[in-house]
Amino acid sequence: MNNRKRTALCLLGAALCVFMTFGAALALGRYPITPAALLAGDAMAVRTFTVLRLPRAVMALIGGFGLGAAGFVYQTVFRNPLASPDIIGVSSGASVGAAFAILTGAPNWAVQAAAFAGGVAAVAASYLISRKSAHSHTLSLVLTGSMIMALCNAGVTMIKYVADPNDVLQQITFWLMGSLTKTDMDAFLWSFPPMAAGLA
Repeated sequence: MNNRKRTALCLLGAALCVFMTFGAALALGRYPITPAALLAGDAMAVRTFTVLRLPRAVMALIGGFGLGAAGFVYQTVFRNPLASPDIIGVSSGASVGAAFAILTGAPNWAVQAAAFAGGVAAVAASYLISRKSAHSHTLSLVLTGSMIMALCNAGVTMIKYVADPNDVLQQITFWLMGSLTKTDMDAFLWSFPPMAAGLA
């Protein structure tokens, strides 16, 4: 089997896995949903499907595409199949931005904006500092990114230390772990354009 056929089979298998997982996310859960229940107009099934399951499943799908595309870009730029957003501090910068916003009681949209700003600031800091190095730009960028990542992780730790353990600390930990619990159709509609632009 040549490489082209092997690649085609891998892509087909991955697409089938995505399709099956997406369908399972819509149908399975504490309240199972069947196509028959939706077609019959079962109020509970329709509401659970449209308000809870569909927005979360679609957001997970688009978010996965976005993360995959970002990983591909990082691996291409750094010519390293193991490169990831952690390599120049993006993830840690976003984490410290979101943690600070949660600590100050910001609304959900502001938390997302702070996370984005933190990620951009971390990348900008890594890039600007690495330009001062006399060594290879790629190598100095990776080393600077590791330094920025360590600083941001220390910032997150400090924020968690001063946060109220009965409420705010739980919110920060929950956000850092990742969740689609609060995702609804409105959240999907305002977050889809930037993700689509990034994918394009």
